Amino acid sequence: MNRRDFLRGSLTLAGLGLCGCPRTPSRPALQGSRRDPSFEAGHRLRRPDFPDQPDSVERCDGVILGGGVAGLAAGWRWSRAGFEDYRLLELEPEAGGNSRALSYPPTSAPIGAHYLPIPNQEARAVRRLLREMGVLTERGLEERHLCHSRQERIFYQGSWHEGLVPEKVLPESALEQFQRFTTEIQNWATRRDRRGRKVFALPLQLSSTEPEFLELDRLSFGEYAARRGWNDPYLLWYLNYACRDDFGGSIHNCSAWAGLHYFASRDGGGLGSPDDILVWPEGNHRLVKFLAEQQQGSVLTEALILEVANTEKGVRVDYLDLSRGRRKRLECKVAIFCLPSFLRPYLTETSRSVKSFVYAPWVTANLWLEHPPRDREAPGHIAWDNVIHGSDSLGYVVATHQSLATDPNRSTVWTWYRPFPDEDPGEARTRLQNSSWTHWAEQVLGELELYHSDIRSLCKQLDVTVLGHGMIRPSVGFIWGSELATARQKEGRIFYGHGDLSGMSLFEESQYQGVVAAEAALAELGLAYSSYL
Repeated sequence: MNRRDFLRGSLTLAGLGLCGCPRTPSRPALQGSRRDPSFEAGHRLRRPDFPDQPDSVERCDGVILGGGVAGLAAGWRWSRAGFEDYRLLELEPEAGGNSRALSYPPTSAPIGAHYLPIPNQEARAVRRLLREMGVLTERGLEERHLCHSRQERIFYQGSWHEGLVPEKVLPESALEQFQRFTTEIQNWATRRDRRGRKVFALPLQLSSTEPEFLELDRLSFGEYAARRGWNDPYLLWYLNYACRDDFGGSIHNCSAWAGLHYFASRDGGGLGSPDDILVWPEGNHRLVKFLAEQQQGSVLTEALILEVANTEKGVRVDYLDLSRGRRKRLECKVAIFCLPSFLRPYLTETSRSVKSFVYAPWVTANLWLEHPPRDREAPGHIAWDNVIHGSDSLGYVVATHQSLATDPNRSTVWTWYRPFPDEDPGEARTRLQNSSWTHWAEQVLGELELYHSDIRSLCKQLDVTVLGHGMIRPSVGFIWGSELATARQKEGRIFYGHGDLSGMSLFEESQYQGVVAAEAALAELGLAYSSYL
């Protein structure tokens, strides 16, 4: 923490003015901390200082590297196939990746992924999972899991408006362009190619591969908008917000194919509206917790993977047991690499390039509040998703929104999101790693008090999480480029299954990649299975 951050934190966050006099009587200093992933442990791969030889060797049938959505989905698939002699290695103390959650007295709240859209019919593995969880039944989706009203609102021109398009205050010219945009998206959503495939499907690997559609991946979403004559400032903000929200990028550095996919790929699957979403207080931690509980193999946490190599008999995996500081070895028949692809040069002997893989950094903050703020809106009118037009942040989601309780004095937790779409990702990661909790606590409260004047007095705890490689960015030419296609291919008996192999960081895509890799490994071993895909 530098001196400026220290002073700002001491004077502002503890409730003191420049004269040292309390602004509010006996208000306790704000509590909180950085809740980042294990950066220090992971960065040891840059300066290897590990024992040269393992102190133990264990044999098993399979190994899964990484315990995010993809790794847990791979283990879930293996478990359901009766393939149970495997180890799942995870760096963090808990599996779940960016879908983990933090616990507070009112409720748990997400650090990252916080909702799941209703799965399309082609998202078969997602639907199977939801059936196992009891979310999807023969009657359809259980309504208690669907986001309650109000789903979203936006602060625009001095007041809150329901939804993200404040139709009552936008000029006719803007509404006309929105209508043109909506019509075009509806046309894309229903369009099929000569083989009957959707142009934009989820999982995206089921989309049409006809050249006229793949050309959309070779220009930016901003270029596409310009060609269509979409120049209204609010519409362009809206399109850019979508890229910031789902990709950590902008309309200028995300492909048009990805931008159109965001709007046109979801159809409700016969279960509801394309805009309906599944929401839990802890976000997508509800999904990964279930997947973790289904693992029939052994889940080994605090395991830093050091080396992955093909051998004559299968795959050798060395990892560092962080709790004991010991190097250990696993010798297995097959391995699934469910780690981000940028780690391949550190861990494998691959010669494949991953230079075009761009990972967007994020900051999230969880605020435990005594009760919801009471200015500008009557108690209870806060939506689940609250967006601030023109802000660098994406606003915040409310963990207690799904509760049926109506007490306005009930404690709550908000999760605030900030991407960095226009910065060099590497430079942004370095800056974020070196920033202080105090700096980000002030950034968050400083923004929110413009719209909720009593936010500082209500905030009991504020925790900040920096996600250096928060999500893969669908840069221009990346999704349907040769480098990504090559990266999906197995090497020996090492199968690749991380969500970045789709080019989009969506739950559906991460689960799909994990299941694809798990089933390919089963086939390699000659084991019978019925595909979930």
